[in-house]
Amino acid sequence: MNRRTALKMLGAGAAGTMLLGAPRIAFGQEGGQIRVALDELPRQLDPLLYQTNPGYRVMRNIYDTLLTVDYAGDGAIQPALAESWERVDGRTLDLKLRQGVKFHDGSPLTAEDVVFSFGSVRRTDEKSPGFGTAQQFLSTIESVEAIDDNTIRVISSVTDPTIELRLTAWGSQIVSKAAFEAAGGFDGFAQAPVGTGPFRVKSLSPDAVDLVAFEDYWAGRPDVNQLTYRLAPELSSRIAGLVSGDFDIIADVPTDQFEPIKASPNLEVVGGTIASMRVVKFDTRNKQLADPRVRRALAMAIDRQAIVDALWAGLVDVPHGHQLPAFGPLFDPDRPPPVYDPEAAKALLQEAGYDGTPIPFRIRVAAYGPELATSQVLVSMWQSIGVNIDLQIVENFGQMMAYPGTGIRSGVDPILVSDPLFGLWRSYNESEQEVWSNKAFYEHGHVLESSLDVAERKAAFNAMMDIFDEDPPAMILHTMGVFYGKRKDVAWDPLPSVYMDFRKASVA
Repeated sequence: MNRRTALKMLGAGAAGTMLLGAPRIAFGQEGGQIRVALDELPRQLDPLLYQTNPGYRVMRNIYDTLLTVDYAGDGAIQPALAESWERVDGRTLDLKLRQGVKFHDGSPLTAEDVVFSFGSVRRTDEKSPGFGTAQQFLSTIESVEAIDDNTIRVISSVTDPTIELRLTAWGSQIVSKAAFEAAGGFDGFAQAPVGTGPFRVKSLSPDAVDLVAFEDYWAGRPDVNQLTYRLAPELSSRIAGLVSGDFDIIADVPTDQFEPIKASPNLEVVGGTIASMRVVKFDTRNKQLADPRVRRALAMAIDRQAIVDALWAGLVDVPHGHQLPAFGPLFDPDRPPPVYDPEAAKALLQEAGYDGTPIPFRIRVAAYGPELATSQVLVSMWQSIGVNIDLQIVENFGQMMAYPGTGIRSGVDPILVSDPLFGLWRSYNESEQEVWSNKAFYEHGHVLESSLDVAERKAAFNAMMDIFDEDPPAMILHTMGVFYGKRKDVAWDPLPSVYMDFRKASVA
């Protein structure tokens, strides 16, 4: 299958569709409700227990971190619960806490809460339910201690160029120690969490997450009184709900469904490329995938530009390696694009001795944009080089990962912080070695996370990308695009991120 046949098969007349760029009107009017329809809702609301898109979209509005990032602007680090910070040395960062911050239950934020949020109960004890998630972003943070009532000291286990960035990352949210203990630990707290964010939790159910404005929010009360996330797994039901007025914003609108939304004078489409890679991941416990030549062949068989043109109307990009321009000095603009060579892929399969055994490919239809259509194109391209695929549609991430029977699975690598430590390294470090392992990759990764020398870090990162290509744990399809349908009278701008932030939203 080539680009032309992919476009024809998928009827991608939307390839020329352009994203609406209507100006936003800041009404500044307090009150009202925003109802957001998602394909999946978080089942609990503790960030250390739930690290997926639904969690990112909801919990960004419940919790704060010590530092934050200007996602809508230049990506600079900004103060949040810490109003200032200072590097003591390569391993040590001191932060001054903002005064007058309150938790949702009215209690004051203290240094003790911060120390607890990074301590053994939640983060460092290997038996803690939060340990695995915390390791992805906070693995080098050795200790967090209170110097005095207003000063926090963070010490890294290595010379760490990214301590500040780590304190903006997922898992670094600050929670109330007293509320966590009163709830009996993770399970109870996750159902009724207490954070310092702009919205507090009113209720959590399988069908909805109801948040209300926090009157005493340190950065100013949100303009929206109530923020409700509703479950709507089917795209058709989300679009119908938006058109009928049941929803104000709907997530994950594919480009071929822009027109039903744009046809209404009261609705628009917003969004675009976000800092996330759409990938297909390999589980090397599958015998057919143990040989890297088979995985390379699968990657070489894919015409990524055909997928971008056919399913995304050209609105997303095919990256040159697992990197983003936002990485600044670590970005390599000269890195070549992924290879598309079906004949070379066939030769690799023959060399590896692939015998035609079907390889399972698990997907969730509601995930990652036009997931089913993407998967059908992938299967066709793999079949064209002689690979038999057993396409399996599953309902949730647990079923996606269930072993035995694993093979290929759809996924994304969100890059929540603009450094390869939180992209390539976070996604494929030692915590993932059950499904893929490479000693040299890990060695370079530890240089990346412990060197203050930019040139040394860049060399290590490039070596990791080389390994990613030669012994692939996954293959990159394209950058992710996230598009939302919304009412025009809802003033809300999506971030170029997986997060949804309603701090500055309003309703006319």
